[in-house]
Amino acid sequence: MKLHEKKFNEILELLKSKLGSKISVSEEHGTTSLYIEDSHYWLSTDAYELTVGFSLGHQHFSEEYEGLKKGIEQAFKLLTCEIRITEYKKGETVFKVITDVKNSDSSIENIGITGVLVYPFWKKTRIETTYFERILDPDEIASEMNQILNFNE
Repeated sequence: MKLHEKKFNEILELLKSKLGSKISVSEEHGTTSLYIEDSHYWLSTDAYELTVGFSLGHQHFSEEYEGLKKGIEQAFKLLTCEIRITEYKKGETVFKVITDVKNSDSSIENIGITGVLVYPFWKKTRIETTYFERILDPDEIASEMNQILNFNE
């Protein structure tokens, strides 16, 4: 088992212990994904990488490119911070999504912009912003989080 798969399983076990039946897991075409009920949060893993997502926005992380620790930190940030999703629409087509995290010091950090190339550019742009409360209290999972982030085991 590769390190990113091991860390995915550790996060999965932590979430199951804290959120119980709100966690669902699916496997398809060599990819294992976890979702939290009534949430836009998701994680997936395959043979090569860990993918951390919230709504449409997501990022890929792997130990090969030395980004796995950053990916795990982002996975926890999406669980323990407030999230702001800003959707840019033309008609009913969402053509850009910006995902921001409100850090514990109240600073706003952009963690991703997702966009599509084909959309009805002639229509008026509407901007819709949605806020999501944190899923878990950071103090409640601090020790488990630190243990998962420890790569020396």
